[in-house]
Amino acid sequence: MTGSLVIKKASSGKEHYYAQLSYKDPLTQKWKKKTLKTGLEVKGNKRKAESLLREMIETYSFLERLDGAQSDIDPDIELCDFLDLWLEKKECEIRGNTLDTYRYRVVTIKRYFDPRHTKIRDITPAKLDDFYQYCLRYGKISQKDQSCGPLSVRSVRSIKSILSAAFDYAIIKIGLPSNPVGNTKVTNKKNSDFSEEMLFLTEDEIREMLCFLDENYPFLKSIAFVGAYYGLRREEILGLKWPAVNYSRKTLTICHTVTGNTTIYAENQTKTIEGRRDLNLFPTAEQCFRKLREEQDANRAFLEIHTKIRMTMFLHTKMGGLTVLITLPIHFPRRWMNLGGQRSPCINCVIPVPLS
Repeated sequence: MTGSLVIKKASSGKEHYYAQLSYKDPLTQKWKKKTLKTGLEVKGNKRKAESLLREMIETYSFLERLDGAQSDIDPDIELCDFLDLWLEKKECEIRGNTLDTYRYRVVTIKRYFDPRHTKIRDITPAKLDDFYQYCLRYGKISQKDQSCGPLSVRSVRSIKSILSAAFDYAIIKIGLPSNPVGNTKVTNKKNSDFSEEMLFLTEDEIREMLCFLDENYPFLKSIAFVGAYYGLRREEILGLKWPAVNYSRKTLTICHTVTGNTTIYAENQTKTIEGRRDLNLFPTAEQCFRKLREEQDANRAFLEIHTKIRMTMFLHTKMGGLTVLITLPIHFPRRWMNLGGQRSPCINCVIPVPLS
């Protein structure tokens, strides 16, 4: 296996290093290429990029090995058991929130194949097609009443990608002759054919929404405001910190994200390299942030007077499926009961869970 660094220019104009690996397929004996992100900008990072390239060559050296004969994995292993092994392998290769998404998708695969005890070597394109049709009709389980409903085409295609990667690994580890996923299609239609018409709120509708939230759910108003006027992703909104708001430069910096469902991941990086950006802080947004800061300071002062605890931790609660970040002390519920019913006007009842 050989490797080289290539430079690609993003839409933002910044140049980044990518690692391009060349390896010989152990089955076809043909040369293939694999391009990987390094996450490093070109300026001042050449040595780091070269060091990372050497690590990637070592990490992906398994692509040239066909070591099924030496593998300790039973060739008759069931598909569901092999997916567990594949997930263990991916733990050190991908981000934690991406791994959680893989696990969530694998649950759907197991729900179909586990009762059938299907061995991985017995999987055929026809069986996979039956599985796709099942997902498109009954793949989604309602959390309210456990009823079955259809998964979106995009979700089923995501599951197909996971199966394809798992079978590629099976070719190496247990010597499968081919990847059955390559000869399958979820549907001939495009994702756009299944998408609903996009509807955009008018300025008056946004104003009405913000007034409604201000009266009924004031802790959601700032989140809705940022989403409506800046179009940020959910993880970008939840990852906003006060250092990102620069009143002197009139900018809002997007550089921190918070993702996850069962586990919360707070990271100083965005979903893509281009996602790290500076936005203009227009006057209405500045007013919103200043008001929010005043409310947080009032809450902090109120709670510190009554609980004697400095508020230094981010905590979250689920509100209608949306994760909302609120600053509260860890022992807030127990101590709140001892306040004799006193309440800060800006605080709503939450269930605090410290971020990891």
